[in-house]
Amino acid sequence: MDRERGDGMTGGASDKGAGPERGTPPADRAAVLNSAAALRTVLRYHQQMGIERYPLSPVLAQFLRSGGAQARPAASGGEPGRAAPPERIKAPQPEASGTAASALQALRSEIDACRQCPLATARQGVVHAMGSADALLVVVGDYSDQSTGFAATTLFGATEDTMLWNMMRAIGLSPEQVYVTNAVKCCPLPSDIPGDDSIRCCHGYLLREIELVRPRVVCAMGEIAACSLTGAQGSLFRTRGRFHPCRLARPAGEPLQIMATFHPRFLLKNVELKKAAWQDLQMIQRHLQAR
Repeated sequence: MDRERGDGMTGGASDKGAGPERGTPPADRAAVLNSAAALRTVLRYHQQMGIERYPLSPVLAQFLRSGGAQARPAASGGEPGRAAPPERIKAPQPEASGTAASALQALRSEIDACRQCPLATARQGVVHAMGSADALLVVVGDYSDQSTGFAATTLFGATEDTMLWNMMRAIGLSPEQVYVTNAVKCCPLPSDIPGDDSIRCCHGYLLREIELVRPRVVCAMGEIAACSLTGAQGSLFRTRGRFHPCRLARPAGEPLQIMATFHPRFLLKNVELKKAAWQDLQMIQRHLQAR
């Protein structure tokens, strides 16, 4: 408070040529620019999702009333007048990460050798999951759709992958905190859609992946992924917007929860549903932050 009162009272000729107050470090220009760029990215995605306004929290209301000039109180033990850093989502303890990573690699080889369904002889290739064995969130799509040349690193589709990572950044998750896979592991030929037999054959692989990663929550994007994990039949419009227990054999304790939402491929064609998808993502964010 003394510092703020002194700043407000200072003026006149004695201030000419004065530098920053003693003890106050100069602003890190690179950090400010990086923060501004990240904020623009999130705001642009929110705009694309159809978000028109933000909830007016008490802290935001106080900030707006003060014109944004008053510094927030510092956290206990912090430097006066400086804002406390945002709370980060804590990553789970990697107790068996090495074992899980090795098991996931073995599963990858098993999928490469799989010949159980028609896609084994009529596919562009296998698209393996990407992400850490210690991920907080597992995202499950339907299948990789590639019509202009195959790339094993394209998870959902070239444009769809860009939207996916924008969605993850919007809820504060880095690529290291997310494990992305598909309900169908093979990339079908252009314009083909995997049949029920392919979905059933890959179902066991999908469950084993989730059991090995042991995430806090699963996001099923699209009807194929939602049906494969929850058993819910029918339109995704009736499935999304709430958590479902995962059909997995879990240790005693809280069951793993699944949030079903729209696939980026569907959102690119139906932009009016981005706002609904954003609401689903916010529920995932709150679930992760509450743990």
